[in-house]
Amino acid sequence: EANVYALMEDVLEKLKILDYETKFLAPRRDFKPLHRCFFSVPDKPSDQFPYFAALSGWLLTTSGIDFVKWADFDEDPNSISQTVMSECKRLGFRGEFPVSKLRHGSGDAVCMVLNFLADCALKKMGFAVQPPVYTMADIVEEAQVDEEAEIGDEIDDTVTEDVENVSPYSAIDLDLKDRQNEQRVIQGVVESNVDPAKWALELERVGPMLRWKNKNLPSHEWRSHLDQSAKHETLVKERFKNVRSILINVGQKLQEAVDRISAKENHINKDFEHLGIDFREKDKNFNEIQGRYNELSQSVAELTGELTKKSEAVDQVKRQMTERNDRITDTSPLNRISSSLGQLRKEITAMELRIGVVSQTLLQRNAS
Repeated sequence: EANVYALMEDVLEKLKILDYETKFLAPRRDFKPLHRCFFSVPDKPSDQFPYFAALSGWLLTTSGIDFVKWADFDEDPNSISQTVMSECKRLGFRGEFPVSKLRHGSGDAVCMVLNFLADCALKKMGFAVQPPVYTMADIVEEAQVDEEAEIGDEIDDTVTEDVENVSPYSAIDLDLKDRQNEQRVIQGVVESNVDPAKWALELERVGPMLRWKNKNLPSHEWRSHLDQSAKHETLVKERFKNVRSILINVGQKLQEAVDRISAKENHINKDFEHLGIDFREKDKNFNEIQGRYNELSQSVAELTGELTKKSEAVDQVKRQMTERNDRITDTSPLNRISSSLGQLRKEITAMELRIGVVSQTLLQRNAS
């Protein structure tokens, strides 16, 4: 991850050298200036990939590559990633990773591609970082060692400064893994049990070995950066003299244009003021009419609901009346009663006939 962050910082610095804020961001209002973790930390692919695609296209164009540009990112992200990767291969890119990593718009693959394209653009522009120049005053002088000094003597301040300037990371890196597994809980004040005499003896023994002895290597690189900054400042001042008159002229023209626009705006406001007043009055009347319309629409909706209820009640009464009329005009019960009476008459006649036969039989038996 540290390599990704370092790559992103290199990309950002190279883009600043290419003046991407003026040449790339100025025509595009939808992109914001990059920060140091934009492409190194995954955030939103919908924001990062379009930025990566547009920035890659601009860097390829700056590098002198003539290719078919994608319009407004309507193409498939896979095809855009494949196009960027193929153009990088043509320029000599040797990174080995799947093309699908570019679709996310973040990560080490994206930073590697952007770093390579930025290098190509700087090379096309003819930009090169000059090596720092050191003077003899920048070389650290070796202090003289008093080999005959006794153990109890005080150590010179120059030796202490040399020891303090030595980077302690070489000793820390050796036992860093062991210290990570230990539980470091500090309570109270830490007191040292080392004997001062032994400490002074050890310091006197290792002090000469920790001094800077190679006089051929540079020691104050910041001086070169300071000299380079002074040169850049002088160059900017020299070029600003020629550009100042142009900038003043452009500023005056812009101020005149702003004044003309303001005067025209005031003139338009005066000419169309009566139309504005008329429009505001009509808009006020329209709002009043709209309010009355809303009230009437609400009343109509309420009356429509009541009408629906009344209609349902009327339909129910009509159904009840129809059922009653059907029951009143129905003759089927009378027909059933008539048929039942005829059947009773027949049964009574048959019964009377049987009674007569039985009576006659009884009379004949009684007579005999």
